[in-house]
Amino acid sequence: MNVLSDIVAFIKALTFMDFVFFGAVVVLMLLVIILIYFLKENEIDIEEVIDKPNKEEDSPLWDLKTITEALNNKEVENNFLNNYENEQEEKAIISYDELVKRKADFALNYSEEENITDDLTIKKVDLDNLVNKNVEEVPNLKVQIISYEKEEAFLEALKALQELLN
Repeated sequence: MNVLSDIVAFIKALTFMDFVFFGAVVVLMLLVIILIYFLKENEIDIEEVIDKPNKEEDSPLWDLKTITEALNNKEVENNFLNNYENEQEEKAIISYDELVKRKADFALNYSEEENITDDLTIKKVDLDNLVNKNVEEVPNLKVQIISYEKEEAFLEALKALQELLN
């Protein structure tokens, strides 16, 4: 009983900072144990990590420079992509310049065309054969803006229709 009362008296004598330092020591010990566990699991020699020679060729800067040069000099291939991912990677547009270069690569196929007026053509999209790859001819699309008076007349007609529907 005397030992138990001594332990209780010792714990009562500790201040808040004593508990903080004790907790910090316990956390530090746990981190060291976890580090040693991971080093053992990955079969890394602890002395090699602690006493690593400080050579010019072992520095991280040299490794980074070598990796950067290797990436700039050769195309990196990713063999882990499936067919869908390869297709998406092929069609992906990364920059505006690439978008401008690829604008003529794909075009819609039309099954029928009908000229309504000289300026207006209606085309029926061929859903069975939707996209045509590597088209040399890009259709020249003319965008025609209607005049302000026609737009105002159209808006007035829409307002009249809305009043009739209400």
